[in-house]
Amino acid sequence: MAGHRYVLGLQCIRIMWCFFYQPHRLPPSYVKWISSLANVDKRLLKTLRLIHSRELVYGHSSTYSHLLTSYAKDRGYPSSWGDPQLLPACGGADADVVWKALGVPGRSGVGGLPCEFLHSSITTRWGLDNSCLTNVGVRFCLAFIEAMSLYLPVHFLPLLLTRPSSILQRHRAIPALLAAIRSATFLSTFLSSYFLAVCFTRTLVLAKMFPWIPHNVWDGPYGSVLVGSFTCGWSILIENTRRRGEMALYVLPRAVKASLPAKWTAGNHAGARLAERIVFVLSLASLLTFAIHEPESLRGLSRWTLAFVMKGPNADFWKKRKERLEICPQTPIPPSSNSISTQGVDRV
Repeated sequence: MAGHRYVLGLQCIRIMWCFFYQPHRLPPSYVKWISSLANVDKRLLKTLRLIHSRELVYGHSSTYSHLLTSYAKDRGYPSSWGDPQLLPACGGADADVVWKALGVPGRSGVGGLPCEFLHSSITTRWGLDNSCLTNVGVRFCLAFIEAMSLYLPVHFLPLLLTRPSSILQRHRAIPALLAAIRSATFLSTFLSSYFLAVCFTRTLVLAKMFPWIPHNVWDGPYGSVLVGSFTCGWSILIENTRRRGEMALYVLPRAVKASLPAKWTAGNHAGARLAERIVFVLSLASLLTFAIHEPESLRGLSRWTLAFVMKGPNADFWKKRKERLEICPQTPIPPSSNSISTQGVDRV
């Protein structure tokens, strides 16, 4: 359905925004998974939150300057590249003078933090750390390898557990491999498109088109972070329709929880408990209704489980299995050698 792409796109905006600015609104396991996949230094995340709270402003001194200066040293850059007081607050000719004095290449016409800080450390080893497009390609490849290690077991374990011999059959192994590649491509595109949108906003296009806008806006919550969060959600189009719906339903509860008022989710709010119970009752009632009247609308484990709960051994899939066993002809038992010899004695 076309609605899946819009639902997931809106969900990604909220979830990624909370990941950068309000990680406590998301489940800890979800934050850990996104952090592992994005591979962004905690000092950069802290800097973005300080920019959001206006505790760090380009062109002004800050008590948190050590975050970026220490990060610059760890990446092999001069500490002056991470000093907020030295960084230009806006783009234009004045910013070019600052970049020339600091020795930062490829950042003419824009201000803010050098884009090298956002790029993968692998590009630094290759001497391509000032290329935004190279960073996108490297992050795509790294994310694809990591995603394949995740999705290969997801697609092949069901075959190994239910039909081990089918793993050697091309008509089953090849579709499973292609499905794993498709899912890995979606996940790697999700990540790389986010960084592409960030670089597009703060370095490549938008910041150069409007150099008079302070770079705290481009690096703030309604600049590159918002554009990246909106862009990455469209990678869901790579997945097939069934997977889109499953992923949208998986992400939806987290997005809804992150959108609710903090006092609802943080404490034992009576209204929140009542709403949670009403949603649970309505959801379960809907599943049971569909399981009885339109079982074909359900799929996978939910369909089998609900069918067995509602009908027991009379469930369609269970009856079909019994019918196949009854129709299957029994293997004839060959006569034993003793019976043959006994028949011979009787004839004599």
